[in-house]
Amino acid sequence: MWRAIFKMSLAVGWGLWLAATVWFAFGMGRYIPSADATLTPIMLMAGQTARAEVYRIREAPLWMEARFGGPMGRDRPELGEPATRVGAPDAKPRNVNPGEPVRIRVRDGKGLDIVVSAAPRSGASATHFYRKLWPESHADGTQLETAPGFPMLAKGASDLTFTVEEAGPALQGEQIELEISAPIGLKRTAPGWDDVSTFIFWPFYAAILGAWALIWAGLTWWYRRRSRRTAKREFA
Repeated sequence: MWRAIFKMSLAVGWGLWLAATVWFAFGMGRYIPSADATLTPIMLMAGQTARAEVYRIREAPLWMEARFGGPMGRDRPELGEPATRVGAPDAKPRNVNPGEPVRIRVRDGKGLDIVVSAAPRSGASATHFYRKLWPESHADGTQLETAPGFPMLAKGASDLTFTVEEAGPALQGEQIELEISAPIGLKRTAPGWDDVSTFIFWPFYAAILGAWALIWAGLTWWYRRRSRRTAKREFA
């Protein structure tokens, strides 16, 4: 009796593991093309163009950022200040520095034709400074990236063309990178992408499936060995 119950438990366990593995593989198949940002270099001179191909498994917002050369600690006031300094602890009120203008037109050949503007510097790393690129309707930052009306990339492959419309005098001729950000991440996820962003934690899921397989393989081996011994005793 116990052997029948144990055998059934093993079969159910392997069936559930197989179903979970199929779910994991399907999810990873959607996560991998959705998780990485796309980078393309462009020179900040009016009329300069660049191209990039972006693939989305479904419609997604066009989140963009410009990467300027660092290193961190270098003073680059032409990129703007990340926040207003009015009421700062040093008691020296200052107005926010918007930085020198950068305006880039984005087209995808499918009807998308917008101009994005660089906001003041939003962050820095050891090698780059970052400025978010907002559609001009959102350029003041009062509307969220998830607000209605934010430009969207179509499902499937989009061949994007970027054209520099304007760049401030201090930025003329500088080589930067345009980043088309992924619709999922730890800090933000586009509406309707929660099912894909779940796979940000894919190493954890893979570890569970691996441990599950090892345990069930051990139990299966033990059951078969025990069954063979029992069968030999009964035959004897």
